[in-house]
Amino acid sequence: MGGSLNMATVIGVIAIVVILFLAIRYIVREKKKGVHCIGCPMAGSCTKAYKEMEADMRECLHKQAE
Repeated sequence: MGGSLNMATVIGVIAIVVILFLAIRYIVREKKKGVHCIGCPMAGSCTKAYKEMEADMRECLHKQAE
């Protein structure tokens, strides 16, 4: 009985570690893509809109500096 309890604990811990590893890997990959809202169904378009807005703001500030 003690051996099966330890084996179940080991399997449970391994499962949790694998799930955490996969979740962290997913987050890192999405951040490298530039996604701001990870997990959002509209994350791709939000990111595109954010980058366009940021570029517009830089252009506006550049024009004001001239």
